This record gives sequence, C-alpha cells and structure tokens, in this order.
Amino acid sequence: MEKQREKPYKIVFMGSPDFSVPCLKLLFESKDFDVKAVYSMPDKPKGRGKALAPTPVKTFALEHNIPVRTPLSFKKEPEEIEILRSFSPDYLVVVAYGLILPQSVLDIPKIAAVNLHASLLPNFRGSSPMQYAILNGLKETGNTVMLMSKGMDEGDMLATNKISIEEEDDLEAVHDKLCTSGTPLLAKTLIEYAEGKITPVPQDHSKATYTTKITTDTAKIDWNKTAKEIRNLIYAMSPFPGAWFECDNNTRIKVFRAKVVNCDKKDIRAGELISCCPKTGIVIGCGNSTAIRLTELQRPGKNRINEQCFLCGCNSLKLKE
Repeated sequence: MEKQREKPYKIVFMGSPDFSVPCLKLLFESKDFDVKAVYSMPDKPKGRGKALAPTPVKTFALEHNIPVRTPLSFKKEPEEIEILRSFSPDYLVVVAYGLILPQSVLDIPKIAAVNLHASLLPNFRGSSPMQYAILNGLKETGNTVMLMSKGMDEGDMLATNKISIEEEDDLEAVHDKLCTSGTPLLAKTLIEYAEGKITPVPQDHSKATYTTKITTDTAKIDWNKTAKEIRNLIYAMSPFPGAWFECDNNTRIKVFRAKVVNCDKKDIRAGELISCCPKTGIVIGCGNSTAIRLTELQRPGKNRINEQCFLCGCNSLKLKE
C-alpha cells in the first residue's frame, strides 16, 4: 500500500446480485468515499418473456447516474483494463461480482483491491458460501473482508464478523443477516486499512474448504440421505432454486420447509411415503431409518403453500422410484 491517502477514497465497485447493493449504497452515500464507476455482469434473460434484465447493482448505478461497465472478460477485452485504469481508483471493492480478475486488474488501485466474502475464511471459499454453511448444519457463519490475490479467495484477511444461524433460518434469512452485518464492516475496514490501522492476516490454507456453483441438480432431494441432511438441503435452497423431488407422473414438487420427525414405524425405507394426509402431514422415509415431514411445498406454476393446503383435495402422493 502507498502512503496514506486523503478522503474521500476513490472507489470502483464491482458486484452484481442483491447482496452487493447495500454495500454500494453505503459507499455511494458516505462522504468518505467517491464511487467513480461500477462494474457488473451483463444483462441476462429473465422471466417468462426472457427479456434482458440488468443486475440489481447495475440498476442502482443507473438510477444514481454512476458510470457502469459490463465486460464479459477482462482477458478477452483488454481495452476494459485501460478504461478501468482511467478511473484512477484508490480501491477496487468487490462484492459478489462474478468475474475472475486478472493480476493486471488487481494491480490498478492505489491502495488495494478488497473483497467482502460471505464466510469465515478459509472456510467455504468459492461461489456459494451461504448455501454451504446451511448444508453443513453450521450454527454460525460470518463475513470476511480480505485483500484480493490471484488465487480464489486466498488473500490476506483484514476483518471478520460472525452471525448466528438459527434453526428456522433459510438461505434468505442467512443472506439478509450477512448483508446487514457485512455492509458496515466493509466500509469501516476500507477506512481503517487506508489509515494504517489494520495489519493483514494470512489465511491458513491447510484448513481451506471450497464450494461449487449451485445448480438445479444440487437442489434435487436424495431420499437416501439422512433426514437431517435433507432438511439442511431444503433450507439451503430456500427460496432459490428450491429443493425438489419428482412424483411418479414426472411432476417436480419443490419443498421450502421441513422438519426431522421421530417415526414409530420399523424398517423405514428411503423414499417410502409413510404418511400423506392433512392430519399427520407428509412424512417420508430417509436414509439411516430416519424420517422427514414436508411442511411447505409448491406445485409447478403455483404458490408456496403449507402441507394441509397442498393436500386439500389430494390425499395421495406417489414418489418417483
């Protein structure tokens, strides 16, 4: 880092999803920062009409007259590197951007390229840290603000904080907690690091764990897993993309809430429909002779509803073998 620079710190912000917007908003509204430009992923088809739609970050930037760039690749579009350099940023601030940044980009800011990552590094590096925290049944997770390096989420850490994961917290709840706590942490860290008040801490790479991109296949329920594992999958995929299973007519049913239950039945088979009526609910056998009750479901094209409404007028449910 160069010698201490004066406020406001010039920022080029890089982000795409809803999680990134509060960070951009705080930096944009703060007198300590001057957001010179925003980089976000290109518009993508959305909705039934598949019309191109901007990312939430791009939408915010356009609404506030911040210059926006949406390159597909810095390596394939080297002119974008020169455009980025022209903003003369003190910081590159990256929050769930979506593009890998080459070293030639990381070297541009006068102070540093800094990333807010939604896990307690080195745990859950990669694209899906929030989902993996729930999938693994953790009781807490957190945010890490780190210096960016060439390796994926391998940079030295500047600050962390923790949030609790309660029993009924799904992906949306964990997302909101991390966003709420991570936004002020990021702004505070940028100021303190620029003032020389923070000493970066290297990660212990030997303890690193990794996540992969969440897909529709990731969200498929495997009844051979234990009820606890399936329950964690359901909450990790709620509300999107939604954990799912197939009925024997190839209809996909999504599940958003469930609970592990005790079952008196002996010799429970994985995928066995143990109960399916409004009084006792939808109970399905899982691996290791465990059972799960599905309490909030959704048919294709319909709204999410509780199990009683789901079974109203339909007291049978045949699972696909």
